[in-house]
Amino acid sequence: MPARIRLLEVPYDSGCRDVRHGAGPPALVAAGAAQRLAHHGAVVDHGRVQLAAGPGPVVEAAAGTEVMRLVAQDVAAHAGHLPVVLAGNCGVTLGVVAGLRALAPERRVAVLWLDAHGDLQTPATSASGFFDGMSLAMTTGRCWQGLAASVPGYAPSPDDRTVLVGGHQLDEAERRLLDGPGPTWLTVADVRAGRAGSVLDGVLAHADAVHVHVDLDVHDTSLPPANSYAAPGGLTPDEVRATVLEAVTRLPLASATVASWDPTHDVDDRMRDAALGLLELLGTLAPAL
Repeated sequence: MPARIRLLEVPYDSGCRDVRHGAGPPALVAAGAAQRLAHHGAVVDHGRVQLAAGPGPVVEAAAGTEVMRLVAQDVAAHAGHLPVVLAGNCGVTLGVVAGLRALAPERRVAVLWLDAHGDLQTPATSASGFFDGMSLAMTTGRCWQGLAASVPGYAPSPDDRTVLVGGHQLDEAERRLLDGPGPTWLTVADVRAGRAGSVLDGVLAHADAVHVHVDLDVHDTSLPPANSYAAPGGLTPDEVRATVLEAVTRLPLASATVASWDPTHDVDDRMRDAALGLLELLGTLAPAL
């Protein structure tokens, strides 16, 4: 029986549709995202998140959380599908994992978070106030608890089931957390030294399945950059795909998010093509649910 995939397009960046990172999901769909997922025989169903238009200015935290709610509801409404989400912002992953929990509260889903940034800032530590820079902190229950609790199925992702991969553009508070009691940190150097497997063994021993989150700025800027926040010192596309494979050979893939591509920063469609290659890999890893 072929795998069934729910390709969910979430074209929002900070609550604004089809701009900056929000332009990435529709551009990937237009470039053949569904066909890449289906390349090895999976059946792909395509959906799209639509925020209700309202009067007045967009409040980033409120709009971002509403997107999470809509994503959680869509995931929960499509039992029997592997959710693969194309997102403008990283916070969408909170909604994906919440939707999985709404379907199966007893299932222990590890979060593999590939990102140039820690996304572990909080309102107390952020110098920018950028809501999406707090998305992993929110996912792990460190901030915005009231907003997070409004997402159907939400529960904090435990640190022993959370690993940041490739983070290299971090502030001091994030580094202290990762060096101490926080999520596991699999650095670029760890990946290149062949330590991914042993590190993932420790994290995935606490889980039954894995969500793969890839902020495309985890790639080195030589690719070229995925967005305006990208920084030198990241992973290659081969290293990203190999790390995903290291995880999924250990546990079944529960869901995936591919996020934060701003097409205006691409050169010769190289980042786009890296994202499409990653989607094709995810299609091969989709279990028959």
